[in-house]
Amino acid sequence: MRRARILLVAVGLTALPGVARAQDAPRLSQAQDAPRVTVRVRQVAGASLYLDVGTAHGLATGDTLAVLADSAGSALGRVVVTASTEGRSVLTFAGEPFPVARGDRLTLLLLRVPASVPAGEPAAPAPAEPPARAAPREHVAPPPAAVATAPRARAHGRVAADLGGVRSVTRVGGADPLDIERTFATPALRVDVTAPAAVGGFTLHTSARVAYRYSSGDAVQPAASTRIYAASLERRFTSVPLQVVLGRFHSPAETYSGYWDGVLVRGGKDAVGIGAIVGFEPDQWNEGLSTALPKATVFVDGSARGAGWRWRGDLSAHTVRPSDSLPAHTFLGVTQRLTAGPLRLSHDVQADRHPHGGSWRVSRLNARAGLEVATGVELRVGLARRESYLLRRPDDPFATKRDRTDAGIGVRGGAGYLSADVDVSRDAGGEVTRGASLFAAAYRLPGLDRIGLSGSASRWSGDYGTTLSLSPGMTLGLSRASLRVGYRYGRIDYLQRDVTSHGLDGSLDAPLAGGMRFTARGRLQWGGLLRSQALDLTLYRIF
Repeated sequence: MRRARILLVAVGLTALPGVARAQDAPRLSQAQDAPRVTVRVRQVAGASLYLDVGTAHGLATGDTLAVLADSAGSALGRVVVTASTEGRSVLTFAGEPFPVARGDRLTLLLLRVPASVPAGEPAAPAPAEPPARAAPREHVAPPPAAVATAPRARAHGRVAADLGGVRSVTRVGGADPLDIERTFATPALRVDVTAPAAVGGFTLHTSARVAYRYSSGDAVQPAASTRIYAASLERRFTSVPLQVVLGRFHSPAETYSGYWDGVLVRGGKDAVGIGAIVGFEPDQWNEGLSTALPKATVFVDGSARGAGWRWRGDLSAHTVRPSDSLPAHTFLGVTQRLTAGPLRLSHDVQADRHPHGGSWRVSRLNARAGLEVATGVELRVGLARRESYLLRRPDDPFATKRDRTDAGIGVRGGAGYLSADVDVSRDAGGEVTRGASLFAAAYRLPGLDRIGLSGSASRWSGDYGTTLSLSPGMTLGLSRASLRVGYRYGRIDYLQRDVTSHGLDGSLDAPLAGGMRFTARGRLQWGGLLRSQALDLTLYRIF
């Protein structure tokens, strides 16, 4: 099973090409109430970022998102979702690349900040997070200490109509191979709306997607899909330091409890607060209402700052009480973030109580450090452990484990960016994987301000084989539109089987009348065991 996962990840590195695309967005002040998700970067392969969030958390293929540095709340830049499943997404830079490394914690705004906001400019105070994910304990949210919202006179958000289609041919078998052809098409309507002071002074947050998923052979059932990612009412009272959130939301106070159908109450000011959340975990399969997993959380959060430094953190205790015969899941979480001059330090630690015997085990550890050693030059290092707790395996809930160390350097200049990273990881079975990636971009060529070039390379090797990926690309400004073309080369040498693939992708983003925008993205892949063609079309408006 472990070998199969390595192969699938390797295929994914070659089958999901990057694309950059910019979109219009509201003013930064309007983005305070924007739906957002904070997540740690799972992998970086050149210009592609791999995250453990997807459609279940409000992201969809074609979305362009603003990125905030969670450690300081500053605007880094923009990314576009190039591929998204229910729990995973691949993103790439939309516009100028910015420094990012495996393990970094980023906040993604589902309503984007304008392109004119330079990287590093302080963003508006971050609000409480609406939906982030269906699976708990995978994402990181800024504490309410960073929250400061003001009622607005009108609703704002985004409405989009999407049409995606994929046709693929997979070759299976040995001496007498068989070609399996599949076709998928998904028309969808996506709505994200924030309505300040909509009901009794409460701000309404909604995020939903309605889709029809056609698949050859009816492989995807049910075909009709309605997913509500957020439907919450939130209010911060001014007479007393009190915050209340009702409905479906992502915990805004800590990173560990995740997605709720319930009630949150937090008391306290920005410096320190205490609160509790009670409710149920939504159905992770279809975002439906479910009473199978009642849960509760208590938390304390705080923040402080001085001349040249900033700190914030939270401490939380959680319990999940399944309604069936499964044992309760009890765990603790602690998060801290410190920025002091050129130094950045952060950690997330989760400890779980074993259902038998009561012993405690650290199931999640992420420690990161970054140091700007010169103007535009940052060194970074990380240490991580992930030992997932599987609720449905009470006999041995800690079934998987992976330890990882990584290091890298990022160099930013006036017209480009260079990033290099290496890492080593080991799983519970002792298998070691080593990786290295390089990314370089020239935002503007001399004398050709509307042309940008980028390129990436990555190589991963393990006990059973290696993977190699190369991905050059070019971006061209066309009046008010932008065009990007790219090529991807991939090679997998796995269990003495050599597979090579090639890919081409192109994207176009253009404004239309009436504040509408249109984006189109096409992809071709050939070679190895898979041939595919894909086309994604999006018509949207931000209001």
